Amino acid sequence: MFFINNIIHILLNKQISKVYSKRFTNYNNTPKGVFWNNTLSQDLRLNIIINKILSLCKQNTISIADIGCGYGRLWNIIKERNLETKINYYGLDINKDFISFCQKNINCQNVSFELGTFPSKKVDYIVMSGTYNLTPTNSLKVWEKYIFENLYLNWKLADKALIFNCLINQNRQIKNSLYFTELLWIKELCENNFGKTEISKHNLLPNDITITIKKLS
Repeated sequence: MFFINNIIHILLNKQISKVYSKRFTNYNNTPKGVFWNNTLSQDLRLNIIINKILSLCKQNTISIADIGCGYGRLWNIIKERNLETKINYYGLDINKDFISFCQKNINCQNVSFELGTFPSKKVDYIVMSGTYNLTPTNSLKVWEKYIFENLYLNWKLADKALIFNCLINQNRQIKNSLYFTELLWIKELCENNFGKTEISKHNLLPNDITITIKKLS
């Protein structure tokens, strides 16, 4: 069973990467290049995640792993907010075009980019923005298993918290290649398998939730 699940996981990653490569070729390093509608919605989601981290952290310097980093927009926002000296940033993505772009265009001492779906070592915070929205499969069961396995691997490597966002609907579904979860279901999944879970919404993002799973102090 493990072998089969691993093969499915690999195939899904290849399909996702192919879709993003085509999109990135057409739209370059813009919100549309990673399937966001516009800069406002993309940046708002990322700022919500940063604000969550800042409300939780107590130390002067923190480490963040950004899973599904795309063309590195989160790091750009960190710099825009003058937080670059406070944060050691690790960007990860399954798409080699994104990683190559970031490595060529973002050169900072406390920043690194590599292929992957989880960091190679423990970090304070692991975040995902939009990472699980676009799906190449129509099977709800397959995609939710994929999400859970990714969350499970990353949870083990997050020292402080795991923070990610999802699209929501009244019922869990895949529509037009987008995955929508259901608020109570995703909260129960996270609390039963990981830790204390908080879910927040923003009035400008009615179809979004931000999920924060905290590690015990």
